[in-house]
Amino acid sequence: MPKLSKNRKIDLKTDRIVKLAIGVLTALIITIMFPRHETFDTEYSVGMIWAKEDLIAPFSFPIYKSDDVYQKEVEEAREKVLPVFVINPSRKPVNNEWLDTLNSIFGKIYRVISYKKEMDKEENLPEEKRTTSVQSLNNLKSEVKIPFTDNEWNSLYTLDNPQNSYGVTLEAFKKKLIQAINQTTEKKIIDVPKSQINTDKISYIKNKIEENLGMNDVRDIDETLKMLKTDYSNYFANDDLVNLAMKFSGLFVRPDFIYNKEETEKIKNSVADAVPKTFGIVKENEKIVGKHDPINESTKLKLDSYKKVRAEQLGTRDYYLQQVGRFLFVLSMLTLIAVFLFKMRPRVFEDNTRIVLISTIILLMCLFSYLSMNFDVKFPIEYLIFVPVAAMLLTIIFDSRLAVYCIAVIVILISAVRGGDYDILVPNFTASLLVIYSVRDIKNRSQMFRSMIFILGGYVVTILAIGFERNSDFTAVKDQLFAAALNSLLSPILAYGLLIFYEKVFRVATDLVFLELSDFNHPLLRELSSKAPGTFHHSVVMGNLSEQAAKEIGANQILARVGCYYHDIGKIVSPNYFVENQLDSKNKHEQLNPSLSAKMIIAHVKNGIKLAEKYRLPRELINFIPMHHGTTLVSYFYEKARSADEDDEDSVHDYIYRYPGPKPHSKETGIVMLADSVEASSRAIEDPTPVKLENQIDEIIKARFIEGELDECDLTLKDLTKIKFSFLKTLVGIHHHRIKYPEKENEEEKK
Repeated sequence: MPKLSKNRKIDLKTDRIVKLAIGVLTALIITIMFPRHETFDTEYSVGMIWAKEDLIAPFSFPIYKSDDVYQKEVEEAREKVLPVFVINPSRKPVNNEWLDTLNSIFGKIYRVISYKKEMDKEENLPEEKRTTSVQSLNNLKSEVKIPFTDNEWNSLYTLDNPQNSYGVTLEAFKKKLIQAINQTTEKKIIDVPKSQINTDKISYIKNKIEENLGMNDVRDIDETLKMLKTDYSNYFANDDLVNLAMKFSGLFVRPDFIYNKEETEKIKNSVADAVPKTFGIVKENEKIVGKHDPINESTKLKLDSYKKVRAEQLGTRDYYLQQVGRFLFVLSMLTLIAVFLFKMRPRVFEDNTRIVLISTIILLMCLFSYLSMNFDVKFPIEYLIFVPVAAMLLTIIFDSRLAVYCIAVIVILISAVRGGDYDILVPNFTASLLVIYSVRDIKNRSQMFRSMIFILGGYVVTILAIGFERNSDFTAVKDQLFAAALNSLLSPILAYGLLIFYEKVFRVATDLVFLELSDFNHPLLRELSSKAPGTFHHSVVMGNLSEQAAKEIGANQILARVGCYYHDIGKIVSPNYFVENQLDSKNKHEQLNPSLSAKMIIAHVKNGIKLAEKYRLPRELINFIPMHHGTTLVSYFYEKARSADEDDEDSVHDYIYRYPGPKPHSKETGIVMLADSVEASSRAIEDPTPVKLENQIDEIIKARFIEGELDECDLTLKDLTKIKFSFLKTLVGIHHHRIKYPEKENEEEKK
């Protein structure tokens, strides 16, 4: 008995454990997005009718105020708090001590003026006889401690002259300063503008005791300076004196109180915390809401409070049980998708890359739902979850049936993530179904924008239907319609960008990619048409055959047609070794033995795969290159080898003349295998009548069926019959008899 390898190599692309891990991880992420409170089965709002049984309070609980009301009361309480100030330790001297300071300053100014007079007297004396100097004058000025400018010193010198042009002496100037500054002591000065204080009083701490002061008894600094300037302007006729007086006054205008922001905020927070969050109580066994009762503001507050208290009463054990329940719910929803893929889309189920792609789309929608719960805006943001984007992506990348199944699960999950808000389920599902219909046969990327109309139509009809049925407020319905219109506008744009992202990151080959690759200007097809024109023509005719056959049996006709275009690109490497490209009469195989000829023929498969990978063709197209031959024999050279070695036919091994495979794995590759043989053989029929063509098609299909080449694809006998008649119809159209026009007779023959 062989031993199991301990180091089993995991194939990330197909391993079942990886699939399970993807599903569990997706379920965990979605579970984390669920709200942290218990939810009712249905959402409720003011104006709705309670359709469930009477809700009786199982315990007593307080009624919480609405957030808007509570926040308003908190703001009102904070605004009533008086701003707190502290006494400024560096305020102007009290008890007229400021007057002593002013007199001291003027005493120093008088000394400067006296010294300046002495300098003026000695101005005409020789320097050696002078007793004064500029340096000594500057030293005296510095003792004043006020940085006067030269113009201001000149004004002071002028004021000392009784006959000056100002009309005011220095002594009178000083007295005006004393009188004006003394007026500022009548009221206390604060360091913040009064316009920023919304109360009629302020509080301050004096000897650790809080005292209040009316706003009429205080001034701010700007107000005090404006008062002084107005007084000086009315007294002095010269602006220079006004500015000089303001410079003196600035030394003594200091705030008596400094605003203590930290202490004020502390008191405000304390007051805000004291605002009660509740305003009543619901007693045990009291009816919260009765069946068929309308939900008003009071009832809604009771329901909100009941939900909140229930959530707060959840213990650790209850919380984890709730999370386990949510996880199992999400996992069960994802399991439905997994079962569908396993039974109906096995190729998608086996590819873990595709499962991750579906998972990311589901997570993206749940993320939108989660964000819609965490944005506190007065707008129905739940209609901006963009579920139609998921519908478009799933339809274009996979197919419409898979999209419908996944969208059914997605709308349930996003409703659950919003706390059981199943009111958005019907509008999102309706809009998504219409989108799936609009893009299921998409032919170009711009067609995605046509879905705007379908999205808007789906939302509008369902929103109006629900609004009329519940007699909802018109303003609320109008906002929902506006959000739906915004969704219909943004969804195609978002889907357009995400589709490009998925095509690049996950190497997804959608029908749009196949259509773009069907352009004959693609480098590979251009090279094929120039180097191997016969093969190119053969591929185009095959494309017509395969497309019609795929349409008949419900396969992907675009994939079948484009697969034909690229199935023989390997013949670009050595085109002259294939009969359809041999324009002259020489056949290169005449000089080769059968085994070497077969090797040259079979090599076009390997060469084609290399070229396809070089040009980064999708894997779905690369599959056509080896599968259109499967494991069939290169029968011509095989029989030629056997006839050449008539003495020992058994020495000719058929594996040398057999294509490496694999056999076709899909309906599309199976159709192309049949189309390849049918198209090639039909060109060899002389006078291809419908009967001859039908017999030839019959023989080829039977041969491939008996050889087992179609065993691994999904083609049934019914499908093969439909393919046969589709091939026949197309070939009859290609090889139909044409009217022979009489040639113009030669004039000489007439004569």
